Amino acid sequence: VNRVKELAEHCKGNEQATKQSLIGPLFTLLGYDLTDPRQCVPEYRVDFGKERSAKPIDWAFLQGGHPLFFVEAKEVGRKLTGFDEQLADYFAKAPEAKLGILTNGIQWRFYTDLVHAHVMDKEPFVQWDVLADEQPPMDFLTILQKAEYNGTLLRTYAHRSIQRNLLVGEIARLLEPSSEFTRLVIA
Repeated sequence: VNRVKELAEHCKGNEQATKQSLIGPLFTLLGYDLTDPRQCVPEYRVDFGKERSAKPIDWAFLQGGHPLFFVEAKEVGRKLTGFDEQLADYFAKAPEAKLGILTNGIQWRFYTDLVHAHVMDKEPFVQWDVLADEQPPMDFLTILQKAEYNGTLLRTYAHRSIQRNLLVGEIARLLEPSSEFTRLVIA
């Protein structure tokens, strides 16, 4: 968090600087070796056929030669809306991958395939704004560590996270009556 606060302004408008200074260090901290192509392949490509051009994904993290998860990176300051489609394409081509990450170094979105197998969900199960005054999702980052990574555990975490968010939303709705209800009570 301190590193991002210190360096984010210097990376604005430069995707490579964002990847090297803000995104890569988090994965290094989590135990991944970004310089070992057996663990991490930058600019990873998949053949989507002659009819579609295949833009590479920024990183594919591997185990035993198979993708565990993909990361699509954008430069600091770039809005992430609309960039999840490329990530979803790669996610669909690798059924063993259970995680897709979209980030600009400050905002992080973590996706899986809870709704349909091998189809990345439209909504992330965890969102993290590094510069917001909130605690980092330490329980999730623990699961993301190379030494702890387990696709089944990750999906269980995602499922519980979505259930918890639905419950919190419903409780908030019940505790804050609608304006129509308030008008009715006042009347």
